[in-house]
Amino acid sequence: MDPILNRRDLFKAFTAVAFTTLQLPAAEPGAPLFFTRDEFALLDALTDLMIPTDDHSPGAHDAGVAAFIDRRVAEAFLAQDKDSWRKGLSAMNELSQSSCQCPFLKASQQQQQEMLKKLAAKEKDPKTEPEKFFTQLKETTAFAYYSSSIGIHQEINYKGNVLLEQFVGYDAT
Repeated sequence: MDPILNRRDLFKAFTAVAFTTLQLPAAEPGAPLFFTRDEFALLDALTDLMIPTDDHSPGAHDAGVAAFIDRRVAEAFLAQDKDSWRKGLSAMNELSQSSCQCPFLKASQQQQQEMLKKLAAKEKDPKTEPEKFFTQLKETTAFAYYSSSIGIHQEINYKGNVLLEQFVGYDAT
């Protein structure tokens, strides 16, 4: 007697093969979604230099700013939105290589801060790739930080909508 597959058996066999061949390995927990590990480390260092930990509140690293940017870039629809970040991070390493003879992360903290100060001075009229990237990085870092729980609650001490027993603002009358 020849075995004959009916539609139900055929469907079961097809789905079993499809699910075993189409399963992707799970992402490593904590691994960047878009950036390479080196790019992510550079991004994390840059954002933390922009908003460092101080006596008042934790900085961009503790607020997860680099992870926020990584997720947003990974979700970006347009290729140019992704490319601008890769080009910008690469430009930062090239700038560091030309001024310090080493990649940005290998430069001393003082050298890193000096590079960022020079880029900030050109912020109004950026011409080079690092200068353009600095503006993008600064705006995104500020947005991500002040959207985080640390930025909202610890840095600016936002309490939300609360009933005030007495208005302490300006009286215009």
